[in-house]
Amino acid sequence: MRYRTGAERLQQVPALVHRPDTVFRVGRTAPVGPTHAVHVVTGAAVCGVSAAALVVLNEDWEAACFVEKCPACFAAVAGDA
Repeated sequence: MRYRTGAERLQQVPALVHRPDTVFRVGRTAPVGPTHAVHVVTGAAVCGVSAAALVVLNEDWEAACFVEKCPACFAAVAGDA
């Protein structure tokens, strides 16, 4: 993993969990808006956004397929590959 996922905001997203006797909700946390590529070694965002403004998740940014990606980070990482 070269880059972790950095989010400007997080929100609680309810998800349904089915059990044989009932259905209940289990909350999970998901990023809101575009996510940024944060270098694993340096901790800096590729696009130059302040790292202090981001919540860094332990998820591979390049492998994440269900998140909105920052266009500047995407262009920089794609050009670096």
